[in-house]
Amino acid sequence: MDPVSLEVMKNAFTFVPEEMGQVLRRTSYSPNIKERMDASCAIFDAHGRMVAQAEHIPVHLGSMPLAIRAIRDFLREPLEEGDQVILNDPYRGGSHLNDITLIKPVFWKDDLVGYTANKAHHADVGGIAPGSMPTGSRTLFEEGVVLSPQKFLLRGRMDPLVQERVRKGMRDPRERMGDLRAQVAANNTGDRRFRAYLTKYGRPAFEEFADEILAYSERRVRRALRTAPDGTYDAEDQLDDDGVMDEPLPLRVRVKLVGDAVTVDFTGTAEMSAGNVNAPYAVTLASAYYVLRTLTDPTAPPNQGCYRPLRIVAPEDSLLNPRKPAAVAAGNVETSQRIVDVLLKAFAEAFPEVVPAQSQGTMNNLLLGGRRGDGEFAYYETIGGGEGALPFRDGMSGVQTHMTNTLNTPVEALETSYPLRVEAYRLRPGSGGDGRFRGGMGIVRSVRFLGERGTVSLISDRRRFPPRGIRGGSDGTPGRNSLLRGGTLLPLPSKTTMGIRKDDVIVVETPGGGGWGSPD
Repeated sequence: MDPVSLEVMKNAFTFVPEEMGQVLRRTSYSPNIKERMDASCAIFDAHGRMVAQAEHIPVHLGSMPLAIRAIRDFLREPLEEGDQVILNDPYRGGSHLNDITLIKPVFWKDDLVGYTANKAHHADVGGIAPGSMPTGSRTLFEEGVVLSPQKFLLRGRMDPLVQERVRKGMRDPRERMGDLRAQVAANNTGDRRFRAYLTKYGRPAFEEFADEILAYSERRVRRALRTAPDGTYDAEDQLDDDGVMDEPLPLRVRVKLVGDAVTVDFTGTAEMSAGNVNAPYAVTLASAYYVLRTLTDPTAPPNQGCYRPLRIVAPEDSLLNPRKPAAVAAGNVETSQRIVDVLLKAFAEAFPEVVPAQSQGTMNNLLLGGRRGDGEFAYYETIGGGEGALPFRDGMSGVQTHMTNTLNTPVEALETSYPLRVEAYRLRPGSGGDGRFRGGMGIVRSVRFLGERGTVSLISDRRRFPPRGIRGGSDGTPGRNSLLRGGTLLPLPSKTTMGIRKDDVIVVETPGGGGWGSPD
């Protein structure tokens, strides 16, 4: 394909998932998607190769190709026009249960030519605690409704059995169904755009484009890898705990860089955890994909070709490749961040002018739920923190970092939607590490519970081990969780699920980023 045609078709097809994301955000019900855009969209060709993705949530996008593979491997019925497939099973193409994926096959003249797909984090999918991320869960089935690949829409009509599972098994079914209908609409929009471009360019041209754009992205990533010295680089980091045992969990990696290919080997990482910090293999892939993208050529067209130079080894029954039905709710959000940290640490010598100090290293997941009228509500949010300083600038303050890319929930939207009041939302002075370039500051966010009784879950990390500085820079300040009850401030662990009363205030102080370089 000539370069001009490639560029024109690249821009056309890249915009499809971007438009899907706009539709999803504008038609969803929950603040978590409508305000925070905790969702991602992509399109695939008939072979299940990701051709284009919107730059939404890294942990979603890297794992989505396994969702396409899952429906091709496990869906028993043939796909037909108007069908949409639903799944959230972390062991069959999902990440954790809250992230529900919808996939629509795209047909052209009765032939399957591709797929549109989106993944969105639902604020609750059932389980033993509001928000479906209970600290101490030991099996997947304690975390919510498990949806293996199955049809959600059959020729455009919703399957009543799946609809009933959602309504009966998940809290706030009105919000859940509203968000699912928004996901359906997003895929339908992508389908229309996909087919319009097939009409314009023709199927042979699209297939040639898909082959070439993947090869083009692969060439760019391999070219960037060749600029780094060959070598073997080892690194180790740890999670604070798993929410069950109060012991650190080590993550170990050996990176082998040879020419334009790289092998990432996690042998030596902790065994499968009793708690829910296990990261499904899809999440481990997504984290490694993200690091490869950031270190090599972030401007290369985002598609599956970018990941071809990477080989990943994650031993079975380990923290990063658990066995069903191990619990995984926190692996998607917390362990994914630590995978990034340990990989960047290993790559620091090979890419010294690119690798930053450690960022906050946690998503600071806050989940609050309880009764509201005749039903239940569930609020979910991740809270930003300090970005690690880079070799050429200070880290940003109060932002989401690495594996998440969401916005904050505006105070007005939160207080309108839930019986909650935000008492404080500010930066945390002095929490960033010193250095030639300073780490960004964390956030203080205090939320008062206004219901009669409810449940809070906190899933966080970097409360014991601070985000590390690099090249002589100082460490960032670790995070801290507290409960303000009756004028007394009580410390809370990094991971907890507990009952709360009216006027209790949950205080989350997020970590600052590490500093880069000696301040002298």
